[in-house]
Order: sequence, then structure tokens, then C-alpha cells
Amino acid sequence: MHASFRNGERMAESVHEAVLAALRNSRKYGDICEATLDRIAGRAGQRHPRAKEALKAAKRKLHQACGAYLDPMDLDAIDRRLASVPTGAKEEDLLVPCLDILRRHASTVERIPLLNVLYRDVFAETGPPRSILDIACGLNPFTLPWMKLPPSTPYHAVDIDRPLLERVQAFLSKVGRAGSVACRDVLVTPPTTEVDVVFLLKALPCIEQQERGAAVRLLGALRARYAVVSFPARSLGGRDKGMPVHYGDFMKNLMDQLKFGVKRLAYSEETCYICTLRRYAGNGST
Repeated sequence: MHASFRNGERMAESVHEAVLAALRNSRKYGDICEATLDRIAGRAGQRHPRAKEALKAAKRKLHQACGAYLDPMDLDAIDRRLASVPTGAKEEDLLVPCLDILRRHASTVERIPLLNVLYRDVFAETGPPRSILDIACGLNPFTLPWMKLPPSTPYHAVDIDRPLLERVQAFLSKVGRAGSVACRDVLVTPPTTEVDVVFLLKALPCIEQQERGAAVRLLGALRARYAVVSFPARSLGGRDKGMPVHYGDFMKNLMDQLKFGVKRLAYSEETCYICTLRRYAGNGST
């Protein structure tokens, strides 16, 4: 029995290594965070005894996490738009180029109609943040001109998509924004940075799809005064699938477990929940 178990472990590890090598060499996923590739390849190896099926399952997980949102061809268009932005440009001069860039991402394009009210409403609840951590940020850092924050307010961006983060870093550097950019899988290495506000904008459904229970573990590990969590109102294809009710129930379950205070902000495109993280409420440290 022990020998059979060890043989099963060796087979799973062999499949893990084969899938990881294939993902590293993948044109679509090779630039994704190494920890993410390793995590997903390992899970696929445990669940599928054959490398072919395991690789198919791993690519499906990666598509759910990041592949559905940005066409790699759009990176060139983002580069061209970024090149047109002068170093040290004023906020009012960033609005048009940033809108053009936001339209390149399936998630952030849906946020465009909210930009004039979303951050106004959020910061009315949290107060002006002294620091922000944007987890699974995508292109959301390009909404900074609508946040109306001082350049000295640190903005920390985290995602698993390395090429996308390179564009975010170039943007933050051009506009002189304090902060950092990190290619990190928060399911493997939860963030330890202490901040005023964490953004998890339309991120928790993807995180929970990756690993059941991951959403509550991540929220429970955050070192922040507030977490701003949001959910889509419709599918990426624009279909109404009862998502506000579904995610409302999902959020209620999270809050029942974590005992956080919550303020709900409902918009036609997105529903936001401002969570007061009790361990850091009133702390004010960053």
C-alpha cells in the first residue's frame, strides 16, 4: 500500500513537471507568474494521471484567472498610447489616454461609466487613503486620474500577468506615482504590506474559482483598514445571469465567517462592498 502511494506521488510529480514545462514554453501563458504556473500545474498533476488531460485542465484554470481579459495583441496598442503620455503629465492630460488603455481590458472597460462616481463614493466611506494595495489589478491603475490622490500616496499594484505589470510600472513611473509593482500569486504568498485600502475589484470570483476557500483566507490575511471588494453585474458576454444576487449571497457568507462591517454600493455595472477590517480599523498605520 505504501509502495502504491509512493508510485502515485511520483506519477503526480512527473505530470506536474511536464505540465509546468509546457506552460513555461506556452506562447500565451509563459509570462505568467512562476508561482501561479507551478501551483496550477501541481494541482492538475494531482487530479489527472495523464499529462495531456492535466495540461488541458491547467490551461482552463489559467484562462479563468487571466486569459479571458486581455488580448496579447492589445499590449502593442497600450505601448503606443503610453508613449504619447509625457513624463510628469497632469491629471487632466491623462484622462483621454487612460480611457483608451482601459478599453483594452474586458474587466476595466466595464468600469469606465463609473469612474466619475466610484472613487468619490468609496473614499467618502474610507476617508482619503494614505496608501492603496490593488490586488489582481489588471489595468485598474490606469484609473488613478479619477482617484484624485496626491502623487505621494503610495499605490502598490499586484497581479500575475508580467507583461501587463510592465505597462503598469511604466505608467506609474511616468506620472511620478509612489508605490510598487509586484508579480505575485496571492494564493501562494499573501500580501504583507500594511495599507489603508485594499482593492479587490472583480477579483474574488476568479480567486475562489482557483481554489475553494481562497477568498476568505485572503480577506482574513489582509493588513489594511478597508478592503473594497466588487463583483460584476453581468458576464463578460454581457448576459444577466442573476449575478448580483449570487455574489450578494457569496459576500454574505464571507462576512458571516469574518465578522467584518460592510457598506454596499450598487451600480448598474458593478456592485462594491467596503469592508471594515476590524483588526486594523482606526489603526491608521501603513
